[in-house]
Amino acid sequence: MEKSKILTFIGFSIRARKLRAGANAVATLKKANVLIICHTASKNAYDEAIKLCKKFNAPLIESKTYKIEELVRKENCKLVAIQDESLGNAILQNLDEHFQEYSWRDNT
Repeated sequence: MEKSKILTFIGFSIRARKLRAGANAVATLKKANVLIICHTASKNAYDEAIKLCKKFNAPLIESKTYKIEELVRKENCKLVAIQDESLGNAILQNLDEHFQEYSWRDNT
């Protein structure tokens, strides 16, 4: 399986300390550029993520194949926020079959 470029951008976000992991940590932010949710998240987690997307006016990206908890090395983590605008834009420009935008506007 070919490695997604988004994994690299998530790694850059971690190293730059521009990534918040976990719904509670994300909820404390004042601004986020992109939110990424795991495909294994519950309906309640999706509902919380959609609420946060509305708060930040940010897109929600769904990880289709990778587990977020393995990417950020935080057990049971289902939601992360990218706080850096350039990394967020890079993620949005490089969406592929592993990461797709979740159309939460249709589900409200």
